[in-house]
Amino acid sequence: MSVKNGCGVRIDRRTALLGIAGCCLASPVLAGPEEELPEKGDSLVYADGDLEGKPIVLAALKEAEPVLATAVDPSGVQRTESRFAKIVLVRVPEADIDEDTKPHTADNVIALSAICTHQGCTVNGWDPANKALLCFCHGSEFVPGEGGRVAKGPARKRIPMLPLAKNDKGEAQVAGSFLGKPGPGA
Repeated sequence: MSVKNGCGVRIDRRTALLGIAGCCLASPVLAGPEEELPEKGDSLVYADGDLEGKPIVLAALKEAEPVLATAVDPSGVQRTESRFAKIVLVRVPEADIDEDTKPHTADNVIALSAICTHQGCTVNGWDPANKALLCFCHGSEFVPGEGGRVAKGPARKRIPMLPLAKNDKGEAQVAGSFLGKPGPGA
């Protein structure tokens, strides 16, 4: 299956889901139904790389190294039909997590939407100077320890957090719905 990205170029579905569409996505191309978003009880797996599809063990995540994740429902089906289901996990020092954010974290790991609220690009970079997640399309930065607050625009809206828990194997598990609407717009 192929789709058109925000620039009108036809790309394959996997490329769109990974956010490597070659340009920003002015209008998200795979805004699937709400039931495709992560839900409480879903497990989280690596979305790409050598560990793609493997469960994310929280203790294995290194500080300030964002990881793209995908939710998997209890029956084993990955929630990949909607671009808005993309998740980024990042471990931050406990001192950098504010009191409002702490209840939604597990082992100092914060889960956020990986979709920029500016124009829908993938947020998966890291700016060490500002301790912020970075969207490479237009340079927006988001502070994970402050609930995805915008540190630098052009984005105006924070990226929503996804409440996180740890299962009995030490793996990342979704503890609730996104705390806000993922993606661009109000």
